[in-house]
Amino acid sequence: MKKDFSIAETEWKVMEVLWREPMLTIGEIRSRLASTDWSDSTIKTLVRRLTQKGALGIDNSKGQFRYFPVANENECKLQETKSFLDRLYHGSLKMLMANLVSDSNLSKEEEKELMDIIDKMDEGKRK
Repeated sequence: MKKDFSIAETEWKVMEVLWREPMLTIGEIRSRLASTDWSDSTIKTLVRRLTQKGALGIDNSKGQFRYFPVANENECKLQETKSFLDRLYHGSLKMLMANLVSDSNLSKEEEKELMDIIDKMDEGKRK
């Protein structure tokens, strides 16, 4: 069973760093997140929360705490996407796509193709 990590928006930045480059120390994470202007204590708090949630693991085998992702990036993104879809569109991909299409520069043909794809997906779910 996949675990629900419920990663907060700020925590995503830490996870993205560690998905790209696992086994980093707090200082190394801080340097990768220099553009955020977060303090050491903020980064430590985010890492601690992610560790408590089980999204990050700790390796202390070389005498220095190094952090690595336990949570799978694709699974977390899928989970976040489903959560977003449920919260804003009551689980309706069709409603989301209709909103996106209504505010886009797609041609009528492209809109129809997109809606046809969504209709096929909906049919597949009902089977």
